[in-house]
Amino acid sequence: MSWQGTYRIWLKLVVLHEYFDKEQCGLMLEPDTATKTMLHKAGLIFKQHDQRTWFVIGEDQILLDEETILNFYFKTAQKEFYYYTDQDAVSQTGWSLNNYNKNGIWKTLTIPVSEARLKTSETETIEIQLKSQLKHVEFLVFPSQSYSMGPLEIREQREKVLFKDAEELKLPGTERILYRFVSSETLPLKQKSEYQFHLWELRKSGENLLSRLPDFPRVNVLSPFSPKDTITSYIYL
Repeated sequence: MSWQGTYRIWLKLVVLHEYFDKEQCGLMLEPDTATKTMLHKAGLIFKQHDQRTWFVIGEDQILLDEETILNFYFKTAQKEFYYYTDQDAVSQTGWSLNNYNKNGIWKTLTIPVSEARLKTSETETIEIQLKSQLKHVEFLVFPSQSYSMGPLEIREQREKVLFKDAEELKLPGTERILYRFVSSETLPLKQKSEYQFHLWELRKSGENLLSRLPDFPRVNVLSPFSPKDTITSYIYL
């Protein structure tokens, strides 16, 4: 099919997610059954362009009623999506993003068709910006049982993240002693972390670098002490 002359991009949908650095958003977008039927009758084609862009393509004359409402499902196959994505619905003039959360569908995008939309000769772009969840970063350090250790400290190499003083605790449901380190502030979750964490032992003879820690705890590993707002890594010495 040639789009030149006869066909044009009527609507461009772009989904951006701050969790990702690359050209992706973690979602698939598809029209619901009623919208598929309406698009087909109007001679419009819904087409994915790349991992975060979709087009509605049609002839210069759009054969849709002004009363029409287009609904698109936001679907995800990533189990971690719900851990790293801010769940708040957003909307702007001309479109709304509404909660759904069942059958693999996260939200629905609703677009009412107006006279202005039908008559415009320019491609309309709807850009949806999704936010990452904000979480504290936690490291649970299990000390060696055969080695007498000095005080421990976790530092981010460039001091972009500061940690509260270590707490000596027992792992819930066990007698296992651990040291808990929690970031002072919440951080936006990212697929690729910009942080470099190191574990130090503080001795009278000087500081001893024990380990380079994971750049970022996995988003779906929740703290046993504060699961609502903290992700964690388990470090065994």
